[in-house]
Amino acid sequence: MKGLLTSLTALTVGAILAVAPARAATEEPTSSAWQWLELLDHGKYAESYAEGSALFRARISERSWESKVAIFHDAVGAIVWRDVLGVSSLADLEGMPRGQYAVVHYKSKFTLTAADKTQTKSEYHETVMLLWENGLWRVATYDIK
Repeated sequence: MKGLLTSLTALTVGAILAVAPARAATEEPTSSAWQWLELLDHGKYAESYAEGSALFRARISERSWESKVAIFHDAVGAIVWRDVLGVSSLADLEGMPRGQYAVVHYKSKFTLTAADKTQTKSEYHETVMLLWENGLWRVATYDIK
């Protein structure tokens, strides 16, 4: 009986350990992307820039980033909700530096406070691509459509 219990415990622990890395592979980048998006949601554009990867910062100046994101977020208003649509892990993407990447897709709804009233869309798809850099998931690209 003791041998059977030990075997079952070993199988259970083994199954948990086998699932844990797969879960962590999607939860960690999703959590990092979420925290970064919250910086945008709270108007902390300079901080979002600083928290981006070196690749992100090399592709756009801080001043340009802050200006572009502020214009967009001023037009669409505050975030109402954001749902994760999917997460994928990728390595060595064409046109990107070698490395480990994760892409998190969201469907998001904003309050739509556009002053010009030509803006009628309140739901968007956000894509956050993260790069594993110095032991952390850091934003490499951000796209919203």
